[in-house]
Amino acid sequence: MNQRPKLTLILPVLVIVLIVVGGIVFIINQKNNVATTPSLNADNDASQSAITQSSDSRDLSDNNGVVLLTDEQIKARLPNLSDYPSDPKRIVVLEYSFLGDALALGLTPVGIADDNKPDSIIAEFTKQLSDYTSVGSRYQPSLEAIADLKPDLIIADDERHTVIADELSRIAPSVVLKSRGESYVENIQTAQLVGHIVHQDQKMSQVINTHLKKMAELKSQLATTPLANHSVQFAIISDKGMWMHGPSSYAGSLLNHLNIKSPIPEQTGEAYIATSLEQLLAANPDWLLIGRYNDHTIYDEWKSSPLFNQLTAVKKNQVIEVDPNYWALNRSMQSAEYMTAELLEIASSPSKQGSSPSVKESN
Repeated sequence: MNQRPKLTLILPVLVIVLIVVGGIVFIINQKNNVATTPSLNADNDASQSAITQSSDSRDLSDNNGVVLLTDEQIKARLPNLSDYPSDPKRIVVLEYSFLGDALALGLTPVGIADDNKPDSIIAEFTKQLSDYTSVGSRYQPSLEAIADLKPDLIIADDERHTVIADELSRIAPSVVLKSRGESYVENIQTAQLVGHIVHQDQKMSQVINTHLKKMAELKSQLATTPLANHSVQFAIISDKGMWMHGPSSYAGSLLNHLNIKSPIPEQTGEAYIATSLEQLLAANPDWLLIGRYNDHTIYDEWKSSPLFNQLTAVKKNQVIEVDPNYWALNRSMQSAEYMTAELLEIASSPSKQGSSPSVKESN
């Protein structure tokens, strides 16, 4: 008769103890999971930052603020290196940036997606090309033309060519890497990946180190010019419109790397920004660099608008035509060096200011 009240008192206590113990075990397990589960975005974090430290403790001072991929990150992105030829001889590249990477290693692709416009390839590349076959446009390369070349490696762009990745893989070992919309730092990181794919990691590291040293020298010279204290905006113009290349684009991020201000720093999400005259006036850069895709463009039509003459760059005769093949199409370490040297020329030559000349004849 007396045992029921005792059980009645003991059971609630046991329930409370079990709940507490269970809670403690749950918390411990959660902590263990957090500690042992890797971030799926670990590699992307490194791609997005040009100035933060990478996951290891390497000294970045010699890299001029450029975060390079670690060996572990490279292997994580390309885990199946044995699937690719150790000494590729017949490479097909479907973006100009990959052409630059291959040529930097002394590799000459047999096929290039050149939009059927060989003149769009920059001089630094063409002088290294003895002969190649066009495989059509970067937007829609010809699978038949690629197959006819019997390639042993195909390097494609993840934005444009992921949809045909399976077809490419049936032709030859293929890899899809970032190109279109990439930043300056991402372009260098992709070069590391290309070096790994072709089994030339050490040589690519040497190429990158030489490039970064040259860029550091040019950057220090640029810091003493008027451009260092003014905003600069690059834009593509055609008969269809104007596209400002934002801070996350290749040209925009290179300017940022060179400590040159962007007039649109808040618009970091889009690489290419369709722009009206009103939007251009709202950005109102001190210097406007334009890459012309057509002889007659929307920019030429804007000149008749009263708003056009309100642009600071127009008032100060600081609208400069530059070659879009360097500033937009052929994203590469070679182009970055050319672009930075051109900025120095623009900033230090009085003849370039006040007359809005064409620094480089555009196609």
